[in-house]
Amino acid sequence: MARESGKRSWREADRSRTSSFRSNETLERYEQSGRQNAAVKEYKAALEALFQKKPEAVEKIETLVPSVKVARVVEAAPDAAPAVPNKRQELLRKVQLAQGSRAISDTMDAFFAAGHTLPDDQEVYLQLLEHRDEARVREAIEKLDQLLMGQVPKRKPVLVQRLKRLEEDADEEATRNAATELRRKVG
Repeated sequence: MARESGKRSWREADRSRTSSFRSNETLERYEQSGRQNAAVKEYKAALEALFQKKPEAVEKIETLVPSVKVARVVEAAPDAAPAVPNKRQELLRKVQLAQGSRAISDTMDAFFAAGHTLPDDQEVYLQLLEHRDEARVREAIEKLDQLLMGQVPKRKPVLVQRLKRLEEDADEEATRNAATELRRKVG
């Protein structure tokens, strides 16, 4: 059936009506979500600045969300005292990350030269077993013996392996005997 030129079918009329409506609705939805995304990004940036303790962040948060009142944080001037614990923690982290006898010995020597004492931690003394100085190794064995009286070995296979190596390769008999005794206690 042939259509007259100028007349549209009901289907064509409905399609043109709904498609323009949907396109307008979709466009409005995208514009609204774009405004929401921008507001969320601005709010997140203001929160990030607040956590970085930037002074202008408080005013920004209060303008974005008027119902929120943020307390003003006043920072004290940095002292030289906090730098010492950070230095100790940094040296201790280097000790724990060191690999091999030479690296462990050097980092431990630097730690002791800075005047620090080792914490009562099995991992640190397990590292100290790799030190080149057998006097330090014996100190580590004694401390591990004390620590293991009230604790379960954290890395038992590594501990046993290092103690066996000390039994076989240590230069001094006192170190070999101490390693043997501790290995028997550990099992």
